[in-house]
Amino acid sequence: MKVYHMSDTLCLGAELSLNYKKYWELSEPFVQALERSEDCFYGAYFAAKFMSESLDRFGMADMQTDYVKWGAEAVFESVRRREFPQRCCRLKCNYFFDELSACRELFEIDWGKASEEERAKIRLFEIELSAETADRLDMRLFDEAYDDLWETNDIAHTVALARRYFSGGSTAHPIWEIVSDRKAVAVRDLTEYFK
Repeated sequence: MKVYHMSDTLCLGAELSLNYKKYWELSEPFVQALERSEDCFYGAYFAAKFMSESLDRFGMADMQTDYVKWGAEAVFESVRRREFPQRCCRLKCNYFFDELSACRELFEIDWGKASEEERAKIRLFEIELSAETADRLDMRLFDEAYDDLWETNDIAHTVALARRYFSGGSTAHPIWEIVSDRKAVAVRDLTEYFK
């Protein structure tokens, strides 16, 4: 299956690694807490919020200290395990797009305001995915879950959005991500498409 992938580390001819940036380990404690109870989840969540705020005061906060991201991922993973075990884990897979236009849209969303130096680090690859089919899910549902959790600190809506996401539902203006944990190899560099 031919799909597309953006990366600042992948090289042409290389096979993509699962959980490459080790983000799963940042979310798993929240998953374990939620498996015990919502109160336990909130204890871990607010402790992580304190840690994130503390690190931010010393200029040490970054995506890895984004407790909302890892909390939302944990809720999605908890819903997936219980209700959609046939779907692959979001943090133990790779993300692709089946249309170049979606890559351009996401590139502008994520790096549109970044410096030219940062933008130049992002490469676009055509990927040969060793799967006949893969999950096609609306990434905007996760984005909505993140925003809602950030604003409310309440996982009820996050749970509902996770169910919509894993059941194949969509927003009014979806961005479809292809999610797969199968072998994937970068076969062509298409970075010029962004210029």
